[in-house]
Amino acid sequence: MPRLSVMVTGVGGRSVGHQVLHALQKCGDKYHIVATDADRFSFGLYTVDDRYLVPPASQPEYIPAILRIIEKEHIRALLPGTELEVRILAGRQREIEAAGCILITNPLPVIELCSDKWNLFRWLVSNDFYTPRTARLHEWRPFVREVGFPVICKPATGSGGSRNVSLFTSELEIGDYLEHGERRPADLLFQEYVGSGEDEYTVGVLVANSGEPIDSIALHRKLTGLSLGHKRTVGERNYLLSTGYSQGFLIRHPQVQSECEKLAQRLGARGPLNIQCRLVGGEVSVFEVHPRFSGTTSIRADAGFNEPDELIEHFVLGKKLARLSYRTNLVEIRALQHILAPISDLESIPEVDG
Repeated sequence: MPRLSVMVTGVGGRSVGHQVLHALQKCGDKYHIVATDADRFSFGLYTVDDRYLVPPASQPEYIPAILRIIEKEHIRALLPGTELEVRILAGRQREIEAAGCILITNPLPVIELCSDKWNLFRWLVSNDFYTPRTARLHEWRPFVREVGFPVICKPATGSGGSRNVSLFTSELEIGDYLEHGERRPADLLFQEYVGSGEDEYTVGVLVANSGEPIDSIALHRKLTGLSLGHKRTVGERNYLLSTGYSQGFLIRHPQVQSECEKLAQRLGARGPLNIQCRLVGGEVSVFEVHPRFSGTTSIRADAGFNEPDELIEHFVLGKKLARLSYRTNLVEIRALQHILAPISDLESIPEVDG
């Protein structure tokens, strides 16, 4: 029986796409995996048999290139590996499916809502989910006087992996950043700091094409090493922000998982969903929702929660999914990886343009 051909995009070593590759490669010879990226130095290109260079997703030649690969390699399932590709491909889902390929991603309205943190904040509040108080840039002075310091500053869009996220402890710091900060995003939001670094969870939810949650998995984060971003000390208290590299403890947490599953269903998600939250005063406070695979996809797969495999089985092959049997009570510790490849491999990657 021929293997099912699947394509994973954006497979650089720090990308979600690389995590998806890892999960699919755990399935042995089940899949014929094709990887794409715009950069020859992307780690995942050298871990698969078939690989292609494509234009950046922001370019008009990107979609025609993807469609050409789908046709040539008889791709049945397409799994985007970067946030930009998730949005671009979701907007062209009809063309992709007309080519005989199922795009494993959420509906475009869900992606657009979660991609704008101000709109997401308003949606969470209006749907009775706990979330840190948030204000737009022009409201920052009265906001910080109301909530107190420290406060978090982040872009309303494009802060996946905690990019451009800062922690401020005074109005003087904020004023200096706004006046002199290099490459300061224009769409800044200010957010209340809630709980502590010991209260943080990353939760993955699998959602069926009917909109019903299939299962979830929780990582109680340990903010240290690669997973520790900004750290500030005020008085005797440490205030911590996480990075896009999760470390910590895979556990069962019925309250946190149940709330995240409820959120996924209310949101109208389909496929993979990743939620970041803190447990504060007995309530689950949600501060990020990513309608895509997670940077912990590979770790979850190693524990038996293989999201890419399960969703391909469900969305492409029609398998009815139920709660998964996966391991918990595990500690997850991360490190950097490397690969050595012949220069001839780098030079011989086929380029596909539009």
